[in-house]
Amino acid sequence: MDVTCTIECDLSDRMAEDIRQLQQAAFPTAEEFLTQRWWHTPLSDNERWVGARTGDKLIGSVRLLFRTITTPAGELVVGGLGNVCSHPDCRGQGVASACMRAAAEVIEREADFGFLFCGETVRDFYAKLGWQTVSNVFWMLEGGSDGPRVSDTPHGYAMIHPGRQSMDDWPKGEIDLNGPDW
Repeated sequence: MDVTCTIECDLSDRMAEDIRQLQQAAFPTAEEFLTQRWWHTPLSDNERWVGARTGDKLIGSVRLLFRTITTPAGELVVGGLGNVCSHPDCRGQGVASACMRAAAEVIEREADFGFLFCGETVRDFYAKLGWQTVSNVFWMLEGGSDGPRVSDTPHGYAMIHPGRQSMDDWPKGEIDLNGPDW
């Protein structure tokens, strides 16, 4: 398995379509992936896609978006993770874990923290990879960049990973994501 990290603006049309098709296979009930590669936040040139391939077949991917968030301790740069998936035929083989480890390496170089929202069914998966649950109140834009500002923890849990700062440096209190969730 070969794991690479590619900046959005450098993706070939084929790679972009491979990602969309993988997400469609991994999340078959998500209508968004019939036509696009994101759920809530449209693509930006500086985000990263971590992809795992076997030969020519894309078997896993992670979307990594960088954003400056506002906290009681000041602004922080986070690498927000989304669209973590592996092909249904390859689940349980370490594909998503390999993609997550590669994403963590990028976060450690380029962000203060990694950040994600997740549900109960995958929380232990992330915890085994060094992610920790946090209990802040999070403010975000609902439904995209022009939606109302809401306080929420989508899917139930917020988790962080150390980047350039340690877990002990994560601030307490309310945090504004300065945009929608990812």
